[in-house]
Amino acid sequence: MRAQRALTACAVAAMSAAAAVGVAGCGGGSGSDDSATIAPGGAPTTTSASVSPTASSAAKAGAPLTIDPAVALPADVKVVFDWTMPADTAQHAALTAAANYLQSVDHAVVKQNLQDPPMYAHAANTALAHGKEYVQANVSAKLTLSGTDRFYLPAFTQGSGGAKATSVGITLCEDQSKLYSKEIATGKVRVTGDDPRNYLGYSLVVVKVATAHPFWQVQGLAVTEGAKQCMQ
Repeated sequence: MRAQRALTACAVAAMSAAAAVGVAGCGGGSGSDDSATIAPGGAPTTTSASVSPTASSAAKAGAPLTIDPAVALPADVKVVFDWTMPADTAQHAALTAAANYLQSVDHAVVKQNLQDPPMYAHAANTALAHGKEYVQANVSAKLTLSGTDRFYLPAFTQGSGGAKATSVGITLCEDQSKLYSKEIATGKVRVTGDDPRNYLGYSLVVVKVATAHPFWQVQGLAVTEGAKQCMQ
């Protein structure tokens, strides 16, 4: 296990506009056999693409996850998003934004850059503060990453989504059991055994930012370390 991501466990994701979307603990989502694996180059590969459309949407059922090329990782670091992308337009956009945010934090650690531009593009408010805190912990310890970071079991809070949605609540899980700290000075990978602290539950608020070219950004965040519902 690497330097802890859940530095401020169960932080309150309180925000202005996004506060209208309730967030709960991780869990409640249904698993699937579909997975999107993000390779170092940032291009996703998918397996089965069976999903049930939940609303009238321009997004196709099972449309692949698109990861920002700016958060591409080195060959020894892989991020796996083990889920089926939803058909609902807002949910699809919000889950894509969540994935980009989560990978941008790993990218900032690898770059050892607390001011890494992709992280600032994909996060604000409590989400950005949390990412910066985690990156700072690794920078201070002179550690980078090696291995596989897996995210899974996404679920949407009741009432989120739809063509007119401007914010979406998401819960999901993270498995860090195969993601390790690597010493920058020596290149030594600190391979550790499994530990309940490797399993984290996330609650996120993702907001549609009104600009000339609207995009979705993670702004609210709460993290629970050792989340029992994520131990699978």
